[in-house]
Amino acid sequence: MTDRLGGEARERALLRRSMLFVPANREKFIRSAPRRGADVIALDLEDSVPASEKSAARAALRDAVPLVGSEDAEVFVRANKSPELLADDLDAAIAAKPSGLIFPKVDSADEVRTLDDMTAEREVRYGVPRGALEFILLIESAIGLERIFEIAAACPRTTVLSLGLEDLSRELEIDLTEPGYDLSWAHGRLVLAARAHGLAPFGLLGSIAKIGDTAELARVVAFSRQFGYTGSLCIHPSQVSVLNEGFSPSAQQVARAKEIVEAYERAEQEGRGAIAVDGRMVDVPVAERARRVLRRADRQTGKSA
Repeated sequence: MTDRLGGEARERALLRRSMLFVPANREKFIRSAPRRGADVIALDLEDSVPASEKSAARAALRDAVPLVGSEDAEVFVRANKSPELLADDLDAAIAAKPSGLIFPKVDSADEVRTLDDMTAEREVRYGVPRGALEFILLIESAIGLERIFEIAAACPRTTVLSLGLEDLSRELEIDLTEPGYDLSWAHGRLVLAARAHGLAPFGLLGSIAKIGDTAELARVVAFSRQFGYTGSLCIHPSQVSVLNEGFSPSAQQVARAKEIVEAYERAEQEGRGAIAVDGRMVDVPVAERARRVLRRADRQTGKSA
């Protein structure tokens, strides 16, 4: 498959902060989604849609994808994993021409390559440039987590990895409602696999199930950002602004990044590769981190990233 996405799509994925899931069969939610401020709207055909509504949800994609898509929000569609639903989901989703597809419960690299082939076939069928659609992969099982490095490398379409904590914790017999549970080892494995292959790690070191507690969510976002996550999925509109703020650089961080970039660019013009700014060494990795902070700040203020 031709890699039409390239590094630009993966860099764009690293700038996303929030992905709001919206059931594709709920017209009221779909119509309000563009006003929520999420970087990505994920139209869901899977868990939030009952079996009796799957066909209606697919049919709704034709109008829903262009409705929720805008200059500031990308539109993805989450398909079902089961073979009896997957092909029809892909037909409906790709015909509607979203930015990409979300695949749940991914367990192997071979599975990703099969999804790539199925997607490419439908891109040709529905007039989408071959290789244009991105993949977001959800890892929700012990075997998927064990194979995550192979999964991350399996397909150039992939731009984002995320854990599905509810399914993973069920398989591991870990109760997310009990204090003291620890899945940091699983989060660390995902962040490492994503970064090793240039992908965006999406997630939180905690649950998004507590919809009303935005103060607790803000605390979890801050911790998750320091852990290495760049953004997160969410299930309620009230969570979007918390994610956007928490995964965006602060005014102090932006000012510091500007200082570093300006000083380093002056040094480069003078033929120097490393300098000190306020007593701390600045070299290529530090300058690049500062540039990424500024690119994220551009997204925060609504400018082109």
